[in-house]
Amino acid sequence: MNDSRNHAIETLRAAAVVMVFMNHLHSMDILTIPYFGISGGWLGVQIFFVISGYLIIQSAARYSAPEYIKHRALRIYPAYLFWFIAFSVITGSLAIEKLDINSLLTHLLFLQHFSPSAFAKYSALPVSWTLTVEAAWYVLAFIIASYFYRSPTKSLFFSVAIACFWINAVIHLKIFPSIQDPGQRYFFLQNNAIAQMPFFLIGAWIAVKKPPQHDKAALLSVIISTIFLFKSWELSAVTPIFITGLGVAALFLILRDIDYKNHWSIKWMSEISYSFYLIHYPTIILLSVYIGNKYILSIISFVATVILSFLSYFIIEKPFIRLARSVGDKK
Repeated sequence: MNDSRNHAIETLRAAAVVMVFMNHLHSMDILTIPYFGISGGWLGVQIFFVISGYLIIQSAARYSAPEYIKHRALRIYPAYLFWFIAFSVITGSLAIEKLDINSLLTHLLFLQHFSPSAFAKYSALPVSWTLTVEAAWYVLAFIIASYFYRSPTKSLFFSVAIACFWINAVIHLKIFPSIQDPGQRYFFLQNNAIAQMPFFLIGAWIAVKKPPQHDKAALLSVIISTIFLFKSWELSAVTPIFITGLGVAALFLILRDIDYKNHWSIKWMSEISYSFYLIHYPTIILLSVYIGNKYILSIISFVATVILSFLSYFIIEKPFIRLARSVGDKK
């Protein structure tokens, strides 16, 4: 990967995790930052998914099945397992009298977003629903990698068609009637892996097609119309909608084509983004018990999450990242 793409991914990762943090401050009624307080959550997650699509399709094409599985597991599992256990112990959900083996295994296998009851049982890491979506993409990417490299555009269109059909089936055909609550239907059905898959395929399309430089004014207009003006047309569409993924892709292409270097703070925010993403929510919740002022709570929560994420990155993530890379280097 060349330097400009590295820098673009660094910028986007850092921005995405901060936007998700701001969105959760809003969702917890702590502090609302204009635009990002409301829209930062879905935008940050979609940025992560597009980046993952860009990177993982290349990994899937490069490695054999055993190497690919080891590479992915060593990258995302250690930090998740540590913080899942840590916060579950702190919140008391792993107490012996409350132990639910089936729900616990569901979380440990990244299947929690497929099971509302299991997700609710062990909710110490609420953002972990995206790991179910991510794991589904890992599986799909390896299965379709060879075909995708031959027909990336057709694969992307097919994914969009399936996602749109699925979302409309959830809304209009009322599939899975056992889930009646509107909020749960949106979260577990309308917002699930099938609906999110186009964002990954958009990133994968960029990786495979390697589009040339585009007119930045045109790309900027795509970003404005699909992302910043999202609320003006949101009611006319069903969400999640692949259209916003086009705006994320346009942003990635603009940054990719600019020759620049990130400030060290952005580089490090990108490095610790995975741990930061995992632990920021429970960190805010725990600190809110002791801090009443919303501004102080927001600042201390951010600083505490950064510190914990640095420790997590150096003690947990980095050793396993090295191990994962050594697995790839043996090929």
